[in-house]
Amino acid sequence: MSKVLMISSNTFSYPYPVYPLGMAVVSGGLSGRGHSVCQFDYSVHENPDDKLKQVIKEFSPEFIGLSIRNIDEVDSLAGDLKVLNIERHIIKVIKGETGVPVISGGSAFSIMPEEILSHIKSDYGIVGSGEQQFADLIEILEKGDSSPQIIKGCLIEGQNGQSGSPLWGKELVDFYMGKSGMLNLQTKRGCPYNCSYCVYPALEGKRFKYRDHDEIIDDLERAKRVYNVDSFFFTDSVFNDPDGFYIELTEKIISSGLKIRWAGYFRPKGVGEREFKILKQSGLYAVEIGSDAGCDETLRCMGKGFTFSDVFDFYNGCTKEGIASAYFFIFGGPGETDATVKEGLANIRRLEEGVIFIYSGIRVLPGTSLYKVAIQEGVLSADDKLLEPVYYFSPEVNIDEMNMLIEQEAKNNRRLIFPPEKGKLMIDAMHAFGYRGLLWDELLKVTRKSERHRKRR
Repeated sequence: MSKVLMISSNTFSYPYPVYPLGMAVVSGGLSGRGHSVCQFDYSVHENPDDKLKQVIKEFSPEFIGLSIRNIDEVDSLAGDLKVLNIERHIIKVIKGETGVPVISGGSAFSIMPEEILSHIKSDYGIVGSGEQQFADLIEILEKGDSSPQIIKGCLIEGQNGQSGSPLWGKELVDFYMGKSGMLNLQTKRGCPYNCSYCVYPALEGKRFKYRDHDEIIDDLERAKRVYNVDSFFFTDSVFNDPDGFYIELTEKIISSGLKIRWAGYFRPKGVGEREFKILKQSGLYAVEIGSDAGCDETLRCMGKGFTFSDVFDFYNGCTKEGIASAYFFIFGGPGETDATVKEGLANIRRLEEGVIFIYSGIRVLPGTSLYKVAIQEGVLSADDKLLEPVYYFSPEVNIDEMNMLIEQEAKNNRRLIFPPEKGKLMIDAMHAFGYRGLLWDELLKVTRKSERHRKRR
C-alpha cells in the first residue's frame, strides 16, 4: 500500500467557503483500499507553499492527487482572470520537492481533461468520480505497469459499501466550521435534466445514482459525534428528485432523532405543502434555487423544464414554512431580448422575501447544448479552446443596457446582488463582523431588520 498526499487547490470563497468534499470522498476511497492518506487544503494556510513543502518532506508521499473544483469564477464582469494559475503553481512547487506522480481530477478537470492536463503539467488525470479509479491507477503504477495519462471514470459503488463517504480531517473541519459553519455531504449523483449550459449530466451521469439511506445517516451521525457538527449542506445537483428519495431520506433523518440543520440545492418543481413540512421538520433552514431565467420564454430556451409560476409557487412554499431562499438568475442567455429582460426583472420583484443573485452572460463549456448554439451563432468556432472563458450573450439583447437595468434594480433592492463583485464585498464585510454560514440568509435578517426600523421612522 502507498502513501498518498491529496491536495485541494480551490481558493474561491464566494458566496462562502466550501469544504473540499471531492478530495475527502476520494481520500475515503483510498483509505478504504488500505492506502495511507494525508489531506492538504490550499485555503487553510497563510503560507501554503511553505506548508506544502513541509508536508511533502515530512509525509514523503509516493503519489500526489490534485483536486480541481473550479476553472474560473464564471463571471463575465470579473475582468482579467488567470485561468488555473494556482494549479500550475502548485504542481511547480510539488515538482521542486519530489518527482512522484501527480494525478489530477475533480469536477473542473473532468470538463476539459486533455486541455487542463497539458496546461497544468500534471502526470495523470481522472475523469469523473475517482474513489475507485484513483486506487486502481495507483496499483497499476505500483506494479510498474503503464497506464493512459487520462483515465475515463464513472460512478462505481466502491469497496464494502463505503463509496461516497468522506474522510473528514479535524484541521479542515475546524477551519470550515469557523468560516462557513457547515460541512458538505452528497446524497446522490447525476442529473436527468437538460439545462442548456450545464455539465452535471456529463460529469455525473444522466440519471440519479442514490447512496444508501443508512450510509448517509451514518455520515451525519459521525460528523456530529466526532466533530460536534450539526450543520450541513447537501451538494446534490438537485436535492428534490422526482423518485421521492429525498423525502424518504428526510423522514429517516427525523426518525433517527438526529437534530441537525441543513441546506441544499433545489429545483422549483414537485414540492408541495406536505413535502415542505417534512423538509422543515428534518432541519431544512435554507434553499438555493437554480431558477436561472426570469420569464417563461428564456426558461424554455434554457431547457429548464419549468415556468416562472413554478418558481413563484416554490417561493411561496418556502415563505410559508419560514425557510430562507436564494434564487440564482442568468440574464443574456438564449432567447433573451430587451423585452424579456424587463419582464424578468418584473417577475423577480415578486420574490420579495428571497435573496437574488444575478449573473450576466453564460460561461460556455464543451459538451453542452449551449456550446452547439454558440458555434451555430458564430460566438466561437469548433476549434476554439475554452480554458479561457467565453461567454454567450443572446444576439437579440443590448448587453450594456441590460447590465445597466439590472444595476438600477439592485440599487432599489438590497436583496438583489449584482454585479457579483458587490456580493463579495458584502460577504467580506459580514465576515469582518463575525458572521458565518451561508451568509445570504443572514443578509435576509439584516435587511428585514433595517426595513422594520425604516418603517418605524
